[in-house]
Amino acid sequence: METKEFGNGFKTVAVLLQVVCLMIVIVTFSLILNLFERSRLSFRDIGNNYSFFHSYFYMERVTEEVKDLAVYLQIKKTIPVREPDNVRYKHLKLKFNTEETNFYYWFLQDGAILTNMPQAEDMEEAMSFAKEMGSYLYYDDSDISIKGNLAHMTEISDLEFLKLFQKGRGGGLMIAVDTSLSHKDTLSKEASVYETYFPWIRIAIFAAVLAFICFLLCMIYLTLAAGRSGSDEEIRLHRIDYLPTEILFAVMIIFMTGLITFCARLSEKDWGMSSSLILTGTLVFLSDAALLALYLSFVRKIKADIFTKCSLAAHIVHTIKASMKKQGIANRAKIQFAIYTVVLMILFWEAMIYRHIWAAVGLMFLFAYTAVHFLQLAAQRKKILEGIREIGRGRLDYKFNVKEFNGDYTELAEEINGIGDGLMQSVEENVKNERLKTELVTNVSHDIKTPLTSIINYISLIKMEGAWNENVENYVGILEKKSARLKQLTEDLVEVSQITSGNICLDMQPINMVELICQTGGEFNEIFEECGLTVITRLPQEAVMVLADGSRVWRVVQNLYNNVAKYAMKDTRVFVELKVNEGYAEFSIKDISAQGIHKSAQDLGERFVRGDESRGTEGHGLGLSIARNLTNLMGGTFEIKLDGDLFIVSLAFPVILP
Repeated sequence: METKEFGNGFKTVAVLLQVVCLMIVIVTFSLILNLFERSRLSFRDIGNNYSFFHSYFYMERVTEEVKDLAVYLQIKKTIPVREPDNVRYKHLKLKFNTEETNFYYWFLQDGAILTNMPQAEDMEEAMSFAKEMGSYLYYDDSDISIKGNLAHMTEISDLEFLKLFQKGRGGGLMIAVDTSLSHKDTLSKEASVYETYFPWIRIAIFAAVLAFICFLLCMIYLTLAAGRSGSDEEIRLHRIDYLPTEILFAVMIIFMTGLITFCARLSEKDWGMSSSLILTGTLVFLSDAALLALYLSFVRKIKADIFTKCSLAAHIVHTIKASMKKQGIANRAKIQFAIYTVVLMILFWEAMIYRHIWAAVGLMFLFAYTAVHFLQLAAQRKKILEGIREIGRGRLDYKFNVKEFNGDYTELAEEINGIGDGLMQSVEENVKNERLKTELVTNVSHDIKTPLTSIINYISLIKMEGAWNENVENYVGILEKKSARLKQLTEDLVEVSQITSGNICLDMQPINMVELICQTGGEFNEIFEECGLTVITRLPQEAVMVLADGSRVWRVVQNLYNNVAKYAMKDTRVFVELKVNEGYAEFSIKDISAQGIHKSAQDLGERFVRGDESRGTEGHGLGLSIARNLTNLMGGTFEIKLDGDLFIVSLAFPVILP
């Protein structure tokens, strides 16, 4: 079942309503324009409710009559009339000296009276007659003043009156209009038109405004409903929508050109008011039907995202781009440069040699396009560099919006996005492998721990039995030593697994580093003596307090001492130092390696990496890794330095006040 909002019934009503509203708007505009063109309406009367004899339109009509009268009287005073003025003089004489007129004048200058008023031999009789007519105006040249009851008479320019008296002195001009309009002349016709159309002007304008608003609402609705039917979200296209966009534009342009030409030819004929309005409404109806169909077709094309797909120009551009893309960057640059050079030379030749304005304008646009193009390239280059920096900082999920680029930078952005995806996939695989490795180590350590405990227990039971020969005693000693080493390795593996997974709890407390190092050194004195190592310790006299987990810090320092005992060269010195530098407690231990170190300092801090590649020592490559990870977890820094065979390990923690 269709939703009512986009049903066919609503669409039909909207189409008909917008046609009617548009006809009202255009016909109203045509009516007002027609009245203005025929000088039958004054714009200043629209906001007022004047009758004909109180309107600005009436004042303007009287002003026109005064102008014609001034010309007529000036010609009459030059009798005999010159040949060029003869035809006009006859026309004006028939206009002002006929009995069928509602416009009367009385003109006095140098004692001579010119008038079409009956029985107006002097000023008093003329004034009496003018007042009887109803609307009059008197210009007195002696004091240059205008008197009378003509509506808006102050709007009449004094210039027309001054022209009549520029060659004489004194006198005056009286004008009277018969407000009963007893005769059929120009004024009576204008009054009839005014009284017929003016009362409807304001109503028509108000209706046109409402109709225009309604037209806009209908167009908005039709735009939203175009291609939609009921609740179906799919855009439904018509046969006209599959025509190329350029053909539709061409049809629209041809139709509009023909319509304008037809209207121009019709305007050459003198149509009556009613005929003009009927013709206007018919043309609006026909043109609206055609243009609305084309407009809605464009809307459906845009909604269905086929506006450019159905475009011949877009197809040609796409073909050219595809062909250019196959050429490679170097060839594309050559072709673009060649095209740019040819266009520049043509425009320059036309502008300089033939002085064509269009060529000069084309040059300006070409230079502007070049400037904008280089600015766009600079902006895109900046975005590329910023993106590469972000990826370099570790944001492997950073992606370029390819739509923001054009030309070769589009391909470059796509390739960098591909690099980021590849790096992200590689990191994810490494993280996954690391997690699997950690889980494997944890599981294997737990699986080894149970039988290992049994082995150690049975070794203890065997030792308790006694009565061994010398060989059995040696065997049991070796078993005990190797099982202890295996137990330590298992515990280290479990600890490494916990540290790596973050499954470790820290009890952060103030720790005296001086005291902790002294205790650790005391525990390793005998071991160092057996290895022939001389320890030189440099510690501050006062306590150095840091915030850390005491057991974990002890484990870190213990691992460092163990590392020295296993790998340091015999009969050498070991330097142990603790100092406070810029708010940090820095602990370092230096020794000389018994064998050459072929690993980097970074690699030595990784798991299962040993400086002794022959594995002739008892180490298992976890001590430094555990020490580094524990230090980092407690907020400290851990660093390994190599200088030939000199091995230096340093760690630092922020100092706190005791």
